[in-house]
Amino acid sequence: MTPFQKSVRLLKARNYPIIERVEHWNAWAKCRQDLFGFADLLCVGPAGFLLVQTTTALNISARRKKILASGKAKIWVRARGGIEIHGWRKGDCKDPRIEYITLEMFS
Repeated sequence: MTPFQKSVRLLKARNYPIIERVEHWNAWAKCRQDLFGFADLLCVGPAGFLLVQTTTALNISARRKKILASGKAKIWVRARGGIEIHGWRKGDCKDPRIEYITLEMFS
């Protein structure tokens, strides 16, 4: 199971009824492109709107750095949208390391 699939399962369990993949394959550039340059999933639920970056546990710091460098991420958080990074360890399907991005984290 991929980190993406694990995050979808976790978010469904957390009562997010709407979960959409917002990254896509750009065949011309031959790479994956995330929504706003950092989001893999857009989730809507009772807790509000949430963007999620899924990755392996070893890549959390690189993803955090990319998100905190994004002006779009700062606007999203300022507008009270949530951002989470889900870092999955190989073979661990239940407990990712989750980092919550807050407005105070932006410089």
